[in-house]
Amino acid sequence: MEYLDIYDENAKRTGRIIVRGTPVRLGEYSMSVHLYIYNRAGEFLVQKRSKNKRSLPGIWSVTCGAVTAGENSVEAGVREAAEEVGLFLSPDELEMAGRVKKKRSFIDIYFAKKDFSTEKCVLQKEEVEEIRMCSARELLSIIQASERANSGYTAVIENAMKARGML
Repeated sequence: MEYLDIYDENAKRTGRIIVRGTPVRLGEYSMSVHLYIYNRAGEFLVQKRSKNKRSLPGIWSVTCGAVTAGENSVEAGVREAAEEVGLFLSPDELEMAGRVKKKRSFIDIYFAKKDFSTEKCVLQKEEVEEIRMCSARELLSIIQASERANSGYTAVIENAMKARGML
């Protein structure tokens, strides 16, 4: 069983903890992390979510997940990369691109530059069906096609890509 911290409208922990899957009350927020892992050539790692996932099964996405109780979003990002695709990142490799506030959650978005071989990645089959590399422009298309896409989120990604000379 996983537990999540609850945050206020300013992304500060309230001290309240819930079991993952419990609906968040009005005025409360959970926290998740999205990792944009890219290599020296500017190609991004994308992963196809398992068809068995409850939310957004079978779509192409980036490495992401919930920030569990007691951890911060950097720690969650490091954990998710290791769990989902077998990539071991150090906290200093994560560069915050921004935070997006949604109706009942926050998403902390990080970029991480890492040279690696997809052939050496170990996929967590319950989470990830396959992985591949793609260009910045292709990744933007994937984001824009997502049923959860919103202009604020897309702007954070575009700005982070531009700041790194990828667009």
